Formats: sequence, C-alpha cells, structure tokens
Amino acid sequence: MKKFTLLALIALIAISFNLRAQNTDYRWAIGINWQYEDFDVVHYKFPEQFQYTKWQGYSFPSAISVNRSLNPSFNVFGQVGISKLEYDRMSSLKQPLSSENFWTGDLNLAYKFANGYMLKESCWFDPYIYLGLGASGIKDLGADKTTYFKQVTGVGVNFWLTEKVGLNFQAAYDFMPGRDIATTAYKYDTYMHYTFGVKVRFGQKDTDGDGVKDKVDACPETPGKVELAGCPDKDNDGIADKDDACPDVAGKPEFKGCPDTDGDGIIDSQDACPNAAGKAELNGCPDKDNDGVADKDDKCPDVAGKKEFAGCPDRDGDGIIDSEDACPDVKGTAQFKGCPDTDGDGIADNVDKCPEVFGVASNFGCPEVKKFEYFKVVYFGINKSIAFTKYTKDLDEVVTIMNDHADVTINIEGHADEIGTADYNLKLSEKRADYVIKYLVKKGIAKDRLVKKFYGKANPAADNKTSAGRALNRRVEIKTVK
Repeated sequence: MKKFTLLALIALIAISFNLRAQNTDYRWAIGINWQYEDFDVVHYKFPEQFQYTKWQGYSFPSAISVNRSLNPSFNVFGQVGISKLEYDRMSSLKQPLSSENFWTGDLNLAYKFANGYMLKESCWFDPYIYLGLGASGIKDLGADKTTYFKQVTGVGVNFWLTEKVGLNFQAAYDFMPGRDIATTAYKYDTYMHYTFGVKVRFGQKDTDGDGVKDKVDACPETPGKVELAGCPDKDNDGIADKDDACPDVAGKPEFKGCPDTDGDGIIDSQDACPNAAGKAELNGCPDKDNDGVADKDDKCPDVAGKKEFAGCPDRDGDGIIDSEDACPDVKGTAQFKGCPDTDGDGIADNVDKCPEVFGVASNFGCPEVKKFEYFKVVYFGINKSIAFTKYTKDLDEVVTIMNDHADVTINIEGHADEIGTADYNLKLSEKRADYVIKYLVKKGIAKDRLVKKFYGKANPAADNKTSAGRALNRRVEIKTVK
C-alpha cells in the first residue's frame, strides 16, 4: 500500500508541472457540497455493509472543491471539508473523541470517461474515477496527534444540467495508514467519504460571440459559423469568404464558390441549359430517357428511342413507333397497326382467341363450331326437395353429357306449384335446384359450370288448377346456357 500511495503522489506532482501545456474548454470548476463520513460500514463484510451504514456530517455547505482540467481524459482537483462526528457512535467503534469536529483535505487525479473516446466530451452524463493523497484531522481522546495522512480511492459523476452548471456526486474510500490508538482493535483507521452538491465550471472565452472558442476560432474577432471554424460565409454556400471566389453568390467548392445553378457539374457560363441539369456531351442540356437525343429535340423525351425516329422508340423493330404500334413488343405489319397474324386468317393475334389456328371472325379467330343445346327435366313430390328416384338416371345422363362437352355450362332452374305462400315456394324451388347441383358436383362436375336459378311458382309449365298440372310444375329444368 505504501508503494501504491507513493506512486500516486509522484503521478500527481508530474501532472501538476504540465498543467499549462494541457487545456480544454471550461478548464476550471468549483463545487459546493455536503460532506459525510461513515466509519461503521468499512468494518463489515460486503453483504452486511448496506445494513450498517451510518453517515455523519454537517449541514450544507460543508465542503468545497476546485477542479482543473488537464486534457479531455484527466482532471486534477482538490477538496476540503468538515464534518461533525458523534461521541457515542465513535466510542462504540473503540475510537473515543476529544472533539466532534472532523476535517479532511485531499488532492486527486481523476480519469474522465466523457473524453471523446468512451463518451462525448459534451455529454451531460460525466462519470469518473479518481486517486489521491491528503490528510484528515480528528482529535482522539488521549492521543497527542490530531492530523493523519490518508490515501483516497473514489468514483464520481457529474450530471450537467446546463453547459456550465451541474450536480456532483462522489464516494471514496479513505485509508489512513499509521493511525494506531491504544484503545482500538484496529491498527489502521479507514472510512467511507461522501460528497454531493453543485458544480460550476468556467474558463471558456469567445471574443466574437459566435459560439466558437477563441482557441479554435480561425477568425476570432469576426462572428462566423461553427462549421467553418468561426469564419463568416455571406452567401451561405459552405465556403468561408476568405476562400470564396464568388463570396456574394452561393456556389460550390469544386468551382471555388462560384455557381452551377442546375448542379450538372458544368458552370453556368459554359452551360447551354443553365437552369436544367444536363450532360457534358449535350452541352449541359438534359436527356431524361438517356437515348442520346437532347430533350429539346426529343419528340418522346420520357422514353428512350432512336435518332431516326426523333427520339421515339420502336421496341419490336418493325418500323412502326411504339406510340402508333398496337403490339409494340411483337413485330407486325402496318396492315394490322404493327400486330402479327400468325395463323394467316386475317385476324390480328392481339384480338385472335386462337392465334395459331386458322379461324373465322364470327368465332373471334377460332374455328367455327356448332352450338350444342341440351334440355332435361326432373320432378319432385309435394313439398319435397329430393327428386323422384326414377330421375336418377336422367341426372347421370347430365353428368355424361357434361363430361363429353367440357366447355358446356348449364342452368339449374328450380320451380314449384302454387300451393303455399310465395316465400315458401321460392325457398322450396331453391332447395330443389340445390339438390340437383349437389348431385352433379358429387359426381365430379365443377360447380362453376352450374348456374343456379329458382323462380318459385312464377313460371308454371302447366295449369296449377289440376293435380296433374301441379305435378308438372314441381320440377327442376336442366338446360344449356345460351
């Protein structure tokens, strides 16, 4: 421990000789604090220390500190303070007092974490650790010595509320080697040392008041901009007036502060289109579609084209420009407005539903086909939604027909006689149509090929005044869609 404290003392002395060479903003700070000591906690094991804390001190202020910044990482600070100890408390620790007053003073070297490497120098959260040497004054009962040398190890933090004012908190372990009182069981006396209060820092200078400190201000007597090291920029182009060839007109660094209005890399005096960004090969004029034709000469400036078509495109290369080509991606003929006729049936592929098969216009370019027509009726009992069993073979026939004619779609139309209310008969006719649809779907017919319709008693097939007529009205008609 003696070697450790000696090294600490040597370090503090060496640093103090170099103060003038190491500077940073707000080099000085003063702190006004409360000071407290705790002689109890150090005599307990760590898990018990929080249980047996006993702070002893004075009312505010009871300590003052002076801080000097050496460089962004290191500070040196001295502090003095006074506390009031309790006779009973100290006697219980076998440290009887002749006076309750207890003073301390020390000089410390602190390492700051807000140094630009771990945290920003301007960070509001400013933690540090420190090591120092000092002395403590305590009047022991029956002792002839009142001042004791001490070694300090501590941690602290500043919380900067403004640029210059902050709150400070410190906790240190003070070790006093050599203190030996006959009545105590401890050969060395140690204690925890706490301070907390307000810290104010100062020492910064800015002659022209532009927010840039004189020590880094390239124009210290002329207000300027922070980003230009404190020098003025009248045209606000980011180039200090002293380096600007055109200080009254905003320009660009690559042109020594002179303007390139359209930002195309061609200065205005050499630009054929100074207000529109363009290309060097087109004398500064733009070519939005990058086809090598300047927009002012391009009839299709928004889409790349060919020079022989005044900048308009012909993607399929059939000699018909895209804006007039009905099939701009497929080579065709002028007869069909740029579209092909692959099967040669006189119907252009873009409207030919069978472009590779010779067809007729009446069937949209597909071969002519005859219309297939089909009609079947199944009947139901009174108030029944299941067809008579004898009509099952008719439904199976429908399945066969639809399988043979895969392109056929049929209507399933439900009907009812007039016995009962209109609403009842309408729902009954729907159920009859649903029965037929479910049967056909179950047999493998796609549901989207079946169009359900239901009419209730609205469309009778026979006279509802006779039982024979009503039997003919209880039906589902199955017929091809026209």
